[in-house]
Amino acid sequence: MSTRTVSARRMPALGSGWIRTVLISIPLIALLVWTVLPILMTLSVSFKTRADVFATPQLIPPNPTLDAYQAVIERQGFRGAFVNSIVVGLGTAVLTLLVAIPAAYAFARFRFRGRHLLLLFTLLPRLIPGLGLMVPLYRLAVALGAIDKQLTLIVVFTGTILPLAVWLLAGFFQQIPRDLEEAANVDGANMFSRIRYVVLPLAVPAMITIGVLAFREAWNEFNLVLALTQSPGNRTLPYELWLMTDTTGFQDNPGQAAFAMLTLVPFIFVYLRVERYVVGGITSGAVK
Repeated sequence: MSTRTVSARRMPALGSGWIRTVLISIPLIALLVWTVLPILMTLSVSFKTRADVFATPQLIPPNPTLDAYQAVIERQGFRGAFVNSIVVGLGTAVLTLLVAIPAAYAFARFRFRGRHLLLLFTLLPRLIPGLGLMVPLYRLAVALGAIDKQLTLIVVFTGTILPLAVWLLAGFFQQIPRDLEEAANVDGANMFSRIRYVVLPLAVPAMITIGVLAFREAWNEFNLVLALTQSPGNRTLPYELWLMTDTTGFQDNPGQAAFAMLTLVPFIFVYLRVERYVVGGITSGAVK
């Protein structure tokens, strides 16, 4: 067989491989630009002055300054709101796991009438817009005397993320072989011991995923914070960011951009530390 014939046979394979690479790369590049470009633009604005935001629209500031970051850090209420966001976020993550784990285990292991239908209905609250919950939750909090309390925010945020948490954990628990629990049962372990020593160690990626999602839910929520808090001492970062609009209506674009970056960087750092667990928890389904 001649060299020309061999080359002719290899060309279609090489061509199809090149086309496949292009088809895969284009959406990935588009997704990367769609995700990273707004962050880069926000970072650029945070290093500018108010006058330079529109006078110098280029991405790299000609005269970068840290004035916006200094103003945000020295801003009255920022540090308190930052601490409140951490407290409410961690409280929401912990409470979500405490409630979601037994509920998801019951859906995954117990057989009862209407189990699949009830599990489907747990997702229905996620379909309700947050704005539709503001007035009912406000009236309920006032009736219970729970207005303007961090615990109220933790409970409410837990309720918003709990349906998704139960759904994800139930799917994960179903992938854990029953044989492991049956072996522990033969050794004399009760249900709580099986959950603690067999199920939960295998479910660490899923629990970290749920914790990160719950923390993010509480970290970014604004509408419910607006409805359920009254004093500055209990407000979180999104509310404080909203207050940065001047009474005249003019936007402090560098200050808001610096505020956003200061609240985004810690979350990105935490996510990068647990990213492999989050990806494993979302895509899990493999038997461990």
